[in-house]
Amino acid sequence: MRTMSRIARARDIQPYKKVEDSRFQSIEKARKIWDYLCKEYEETQVPLEFNFKENVREILQEEYAVLKAHYIHPYPGKIFPYIPAFFLSIPQLCPENGKILDPFSGSGTILLESLTHPLFKRDAYGVEINPLGRLISKVKTTPLVEGKIDRRAKYVIDNLRYKSPSVANKCPNENISFWFPARSISRLSSLFAQISKLRNGDYKDFFFLCFSSIVRRVSLADPFIPPPVVLNIKKYKDSKEKYKFLLDYRRVVQKADIKKLFNAAISQNKSKLLLIEKDVQSPCPKTKASIIWDDAKSIKKGELGPKGRLIKSKNRRLNKNSIDLIMTSPPYLTAQKYIRTHKLELQWLNMLSHDDLSVLQKNIIGAERVSHKRFSPDKILGVPSIDQLVSWAALRSVDRAATIYCYFEDMRFALMEMHRVLKDRGYCIIVLGNNHVLGKFVETHNLLKDLALEIGFELRVILKDRIRGRGMITKRHNSGGLIKEEYVIVLQKGIQKRAQI
Repeated sequence: MRTMSRIARARDIQPYKKVEDSRFQSIEKARKIWDYLCKEYEETQVPLEFNFKENVREILQEEYAVLKAHYIHPYPGKIFPYIPAFFLSIPQLCPENGKILDPFSGSGTILLESLTHPLFKRDAYGVEINPLGRLISKVKTTPLVEGKIDRRAKYVIDNLRYKSPSVANKCPNENISFWFPARSISRLSSLFAQISKLRNGDYKDFFFLCFSSIVRRVSLADPFIPPPVVLNIKKYKDSKEKYKFLLDYRRVVQKADIKKLFNAAISQNKSKLLLIEKDVQSPCPKTKASIIWDDAKSIKKGELGPKGRLIKSKNRRLNKNSIDLIMTSPPYLTAQKYIRTHKLELQWLNMLSHDDLSVLQKNIIGAERVSHKRFSPDKILGVPSIDQLVSWAALRSVDRAATIYCYFEDMRFALMEMHRVLKDRGYCIIVLGNNHVLGKFVETHNLLKDLALEIGFELRVILKDRIRGRGMITKRHNSGGLIKEEYVIVLQKGIQKRAQI
């Protein structure tokens, strides 16, 4: 009996030991790759070509797959999940129980990767100015129970009664009829009102996100242009394929079945969410992700309320030297219209009025239009490479020079905050692409690197990876150019000298 008992125990232990051996091997692979990159960059001092996808697959093998939860709602300019997956594998960059911060968290890609990484699961904080981004981040990182989703879905659908457009509670956008057929306005209004009757909490936010995911699909906005532009089929006459597609598309929008689309969104998002997929390892119960603030230039800790709203009444400044690793993809220089792209969703969800939207659009880092009160041609940041670019642009366009100056001024404040909250010798990883400004190619990653060094960071490595069809390889606007590769700047905070007592 004792022999059999020992054999049984040995069999129980073997799978666990196998998992531990595999984990150790993966960590060692990541450690060696990182050491090689540091040595290679120290010798060459040029950005190293690096394929994040291939290297993550080499380190984690079958243990890693991009989670479907990343795609529960469209969002512009998402960071490639393989980038955080790679850096989160490297033990030298962050302690096993360390805290992660993403000051430009967007739709929460880094937060979700921090919670679910096969080797290390860590707490993560996010800062995001876009309320829709905050809502997406919360939903994709919050444990939900399938049965509870189903019961609430049945309540919403069974009690849904469509009202006439004249009676329904309309979206606050005064030009709503410009963007939506009357039939869709009535049905969206009724559906929104029914969801609003649910008790505030995680499940209500889930249904609001499902609602938001169908808004653009029943609008008259051009499906080929990310920021909403009313569809003008005539301009596609030269392309028979697109012209035919858009004629059919417009007919479908006019007769859209809102209830069917909403049901489909619930079903799809339910299956994508992390804790509902049985074949995906769920997060460690001791780890959590939180959206804590909306301004990367002055990071505080507030409380996230319903529908992505921040409760700031009891906020406090995020403690200095409290974060082990910062990883983020900040807005690109005059690149993506992050807020305007979700104009229709934000207004249908009553997150922002038309005036609020305009104010927020002007206040985001990287806004195309900035107040000239913040800039004059003689102003300098004190970073030669940036000041030279601003002076060059000012001779051609004061507006564009103001945009460039304000972008780097705002990023200076953001980098100073990152430096403040990061622990001594902690790492800061920044992902961004280069741009064209007034027809001139600008190495934005080098300018941002210079700015970070001026603040007090030390440079460790610069990597670059070709963008592989992730919704980022797109022409941003008339002068923004085509962004084909991303640069990853790895910085480290030096040990700060403390005054002797």
